[in-house]
Amino acid sequence: MKKSIALLTLLFVVSLSVAAQETIHFVAGVPAQKGLNQKNKDALKLKVEQILARNNAGVASLYNAFVIQPELVLGETRKTEGLLRDVTLVTGEFSLTARNKYDDSVYGTAVIEVQGDATGSTDDAIASLISSIKVTDPAFVRFIRNTRKHITEFYQQNCPIIIEKARVMIDAGMLREAGAYLSVVPETVPCYGDILKMLQEIGQQEPQETPVATEPTPELVSPEPVAEVPPVAVSEPVPAPAPVAAQPEQTPLPEYKAAVSCNNLTFELVSCEGNETAGTIRMHVRFRNTGATNNNAAIRMGLAIDPDGATFTEIMQVAEKGCTTSTYGNKMPKGIRIGKVFEIKGVNSPCAILSYAEMAVDNCKVILHNIPVNWK
Repeated sequence: MKKSIALLTLLFVVSLSVAAQETIHFVAGVPAQKGLNQKNKDALKLKVEQILARNNAGVASLYNAFVIQPELVLGETRKTEGLLRDVTLVTGEFSLTARNKYDDSVYGTAVIEVQGDATGSTDDAIASLISSIKVTDPAFVRFIRNTRKHITEFYQQNCPIIIEKARVMIDAGMLREAGAYLSVVPETVPCYGDILKMLQEIGQQEPQETPVATEPTPELVSPEPVAEVPPVAVSEPVPAPAPVAAQPEQTPLPEYKAAVSCNNLTFELVSCEGNETAGTIRMHVRFRNTGATNNNAAIRMGLAIDPDGATFTEIMQVAEKGCTTSTYGNKMPKGIRIGKVFEIKGVNSPCAILSYAEMAVDNCKVILHNIPVNWK
């Protein structure tokens, strides 16, 4: 009987560890080595994103700490001779390195040999080499699995160091960075209770929004009665009113769209109002958690882009319409809508719509397109 209990306990602990590993996600980094044109750098990053998606390891959070950094080390390059067209042959090594962008810890690497060829330039051959990388390669599956395991072990063994580094970030005023650094700590680590307390502390230290003073509305005063004046006969004919030019029809706005990356989260846009005097846009939204109750959700808005291409990243949460300003430690009971008001600052010219916006609830990303703005 004691052996059975011990076995069940061991299986329970292992299942918790595996579940924690499955919640660890990554973002694709941009290759930093020289010798690659921008097109091939973008292709390498896209290849990493495809590998992460294939292994359900792509992150939805805007501030995740774990980055998969790709690198392509070129080997021999040669051209064939004596053919109708010169063919460039390129070999090299494609490597992936998993690291923490806040403390530069390295959790795992993977290296595979690759080769490509193309008629024409070396850049074309490199592009062929990148396209030959198979995202289904078992080496990438092992890399993701082992990296998640190493990350879990790292956090279990380094709780005091993690808390100390986060404390330094908080004292330096790097609240968002500290929150992101702590929010990826697996729930199975011994110091997870201390991590939650620090996240709550970060939420309490976030700057509160000062309400914008508005001019008082003047009271309406009834006008003094005016004595009636007898009508005066008009001898000259009254000219006919000038014809009014037809107003051009307004182009209809694009249709608003929202996409949510997780099946257990729904999104609702309540309002989006602009204040031309303050140069701000306030967006009132609601999220509904349809999965298990979450008592420590991190809710953020990362950026917004207008039709002219202006990108806004100075975004605060506002205590309005009963919504709190907490980024971390938000309670999301199952099936209950949670409201947030985000204020976008630095909007210098009114726009009929916001072309794009990003929000996140923990690892669930919400992408918005063509959000209509009502200016006041």
